Amino acid sequence: MKGLVSNHKFSLAANNVATGAESSDVLFTEIDTGGAQNGTIILVVDAAAGSDAVQQLEIWTSRATGFASTGVQLTAVASDSTRQCKIASDTGSLYAIGASEAAISDLTVTDYAIAEINQDGVYGIDVRNLGRYINIQYDSSGTGSSISAVFVGGDLMTAPWPGARSAY
Repeated sequence: MKGLVSNHKFSLAANNVATGAESSDVLFTEIDTGGAQNGTIILVVDAAAGSDAVQQLEIWTSRATGFASTGVQLTAVASDSTRQCKIASDTGSLYAIGASEAAISDLTVTDYAIAEINQDGVYGIDVRNLGRYINIQYDSSGTGSSISAVFVGGDLMTAPWPGARSAY
């Protein structure tokens, strides 16, 4: 009987979390990538009517655990490779679909952030060249929306022999 070789790492960063009171630099749960070099963040947003549910969404990565604190804007740190992940706006790197498969009408992306998510939907964001840990930081408008986030890591290290289990 062959062992199971894991090709992907799945982690839940947030499960139906209320975007809460109006605040800046809110964090999800830190994720251990399990050695994944690339991955996809899947966000499910239930936006309250007329709200800016999530603003200035950024994805950060680091070799060090505990590199982020709620309420503190993250900054790059060379010593532990803490840095922002680039968010590409092309259709191969960013996917969005609204409730009942409606189109997302307005999604502004800079190189390192999504300016605003204000529509119900599923958003898939590819992230590359990851460190050991990642975290998602955003600003909340405090309007009663909710968000869930999952990380699916790929390109894990291979097991040392056929049929062996990898670390995750």
